[in-house]
Amino acid sequence: MPKRYPKQPSVAIEDFGLSLDMVWDDPLEDLARYGARVVLMSMLEAEVTDFLGASPYERSLERSGSRNGRRPRKVSCGVGALELDYPKVRGAGQPFRSRIIDAWQRKSQTLLSTLPSLYTEGLSTRDFDRALSPLWKETSLSRSTVSRANSEIREAFQKWRKQSLADEDIIFLFLDGHYEGVRFGTKEKEAILVAHGVTRKGQRKLLGVYLGSRESTESWKMVIHDLNDRGLHRPLLVISDGNPGLIRAVKEVWPGVPRQRCVVHRIRNILGRIPKKEQSRIRRELNLIFYAPSLEDAQKAARQFSAKWQNIYPNAVETLGRDLADCLTFFRLPQRYWKRIRTSNSLERTFREVRRRTRVIGRFPTEMSALSLIWAVMEQNSRQWRGFVINDGHLSMIETAIESLAEDPIAIQGFEEILAA
Repeated sequence: MPKRYPKQPSVAIEDFGLSLDMVWDDPLEDLARYGARVVLMSMLEAEVTDFLGASPYERSLERSGSRNGRRPRKVSCGVGALELDYPKVRGAGQPFRSRIIDAWQRKSQTLLSTLPSLYTEGLSTRDFDRALSPLWKETSLSRSTVSRANSEIREAFQKWRKQSLADEDIIFLFLDGHYEGVRFGTKEKEAILVAHGVTRKGQRKLLGVYLGSRESTESWKMVIHDLNDRGLHRPLLVISDGNPGLIRAVKEVWPGVPRQRCVVHRIRNILGRIPKKEQSRIRRELNLIFYAPSLEDAQKAARQFSAKWQNIYPNAVETLGRDLADCLTFFRLPQRYWKRIRTSNSLERTFREVRRRTRVIGRFPTEMSALSLIWAVMEQNSRQWRGFVINDGHLSMIETAIESLAEDPIAIQGFEEILAA
């Protein structure tokens, strides 16, 4: 049996102050705008009557104030932009505000306030205009509208980058770089340098987002000096990839601070010196080193790898031995933290998210637009970061382990003798 719908009431267009001559040649949406304007004007008039306690020209002892003409006011709603004759009131003791119109404007402002977060989701200005312009009709979404909305991102970033880090007692500091097309008129990509850390309470914090033309020593020293200037205390451990500029910068600014070199990057470096047909087998043997159950097992696996492949793949073995101690630092800390500190994968995953969002933009017009948007994406993504479980006992074990690294020259200086054995 066909579904029956309730009978809709019939309304004469004359009731809306219209005639067939006025609307005959207009598109349906224009007719809808006519009707919406008349309805809103009728509701406004009803609101004024309720506010004053009297209809137009009505004499009443209860009335408070009087009508004082009208002024034009634009309102955006579902059928587009409407220009209303907004009533003016005098002598009422307080200004008249339409609850209906204010509610519509709040909806528009709410949508406008979401533009920065939508922009960080990867929508370009053109995407905004294409997707949201039906809500604005003639007013549409101009580039200036999006720019004004996204100035909130830039202002928030400027405030964030100057925040004091004196209260952020960082024990694990992660440093890594990511490349983006920052400026128009060039094909070159520039390095976005990022610092985030883990506090003594186990909270993960995004600490800094910077622009460096390349990942040079001077660029990374600039990052570390800024962190110092904002009050960051010397971390217990720095986790990074093997970028030479970064390593030199850490050694120069924070001499004696132990480093954990990302084992994922090191495995890639080694496999890059192995024929593709052998890479799967070699990877399994490398995993026996970097994912061993103990430092002793890792040392044993490193000796075996060196003895087996020294004559066949000498470059790969040499790459393994270079700064191997820094790759195995995590073994000296409590085992519960090994998985989280032996790689810089947490930042790598965040960079993938940044690339996904910035792909639709192409090249940024300015340095500030690049930094502020990338920061916004990373700040948003950081809300999903899992913290570390660190209590006083764990912290004491970490500090003791870090102290033992400074006292044990083999753990710091390398495993060349192991590979040569």
